[in-house]
Amino acid sequence: MLRTETVSGIAVPDVPVHLSRQEPCDPAGHDIPVGETSETQRLDAVTDGDGRAVFTVPVGCYYFGMTAPAGTNPVPEGMHSAFLSTAGSTVDGLLRFQDTAGPCHPDGISADLGMLDNAAVVDCDGTWAVIRFATPGDNQRIIRRVDGTWTTYVLFPHETCWATAESDGVPARLRPYFTC
Repeated sequence: MLRTETVSGIAVPDVPVHLSRQEPCDPAGHDIPVGETSETQRLDAVTDGDGRAVFTVPVGCYYFGMTAPAGTNPVPEGMHSAFLSTAGSTVDGLLRFQDTAGPCHPDGISADLGMLDNAAVVDCDGTWAVIRFATPGDNQRIIRRVDGTWTTYVLFPHETCWATAESDGVPARLRPYFTC
């Protein structure tokens, strides 16, 4: 069985998942020799409302993975493998996503911006935000959400005047961040 859930254990439904049988291998020794095996069977499914997809397969070694739906943020955990060494037994595989609490969640913002450290969200309305990072220097910035993805509007310090920012759609509550 493959499960898709958030780091805190909340099921993520409707995720396309796959299971790939690899041969030769040693299921009892949990060994898939890198570069020496090939895919002999592939099974595809979509997780149900509980974030589960069940496969009935023979004894063997398997890689598994998913196609992350748009707007999700999978945990980058590398190669996933499962080993079924006894016929009729059950093995669980887990594919995880970052917890999100709406568009202003630091995990999603940091992932969209390609940052390793989570942003501290100072102000956010879901479309515009002010963020900073817990690193030395002036790293505060104003970001905006375009087509579901956060992008940087200005880095501080900046020379963008309020008239330009206002015409770009920056909300009035962020005016104090503009000096000219």
